[in-house]
Amino acid sequence: MRHHLALAAIALLLTACGFQPRRALTLPPELGAVQVESGDRYSRLADGLARALERAGANADKAADRQGRARLRIVSERWNEGPLSTDATARIREYVTRYSVQFELIDAAGVTRVPRETVELSREYAFDATRSFGTPAEQEVIREELQRDMVAAILRRIDASLRADD
Repeated sequence: MRHHLALAAIALLLTACGFQPRRALTLPPELGAVQVESGDRYSRLADGLARALERAGANADKAADRQGRARLRIVSERWNEGPLSTDATARIREYVTRYSVQFELIDAAGVTRVPRETVELSREYAFDATRSFGTPAEQEVIREELQRDMVAAILRRIDASLRADD
């Protein structure tokens, strides 16, 4: 009984603060198939976006005519890493990794549905030369997380833009 009351109380608190679960991206049917384009044919971001768009129903059949598809163009991807803070002896203690992507969405008729937009994400992490903080392996994990987060951020921007058009 207490378990049910606790769940009801949590649900009530979450709805009172305006919390709503994030719904899945659904693209308007008139957009059709979406092809992800990137200057880097080995782009992990482009692969992640293509998979996410496919899950959202924007199947871009490889055999389909390229003229009949919408295009999500990744205009640029930039990484920037640098020191964030130093200690009293001027040794770097924290780094920041920034990931910036510029993209646009053009429908099959050539109409820009989402104008060129830039999304920037960053992660801060501690660096200690005597420990495993800030190691190359940790930096790679941070990059992978940022790429996953960037896929979600771009899809949220597309969703918001397409909703505003409706």
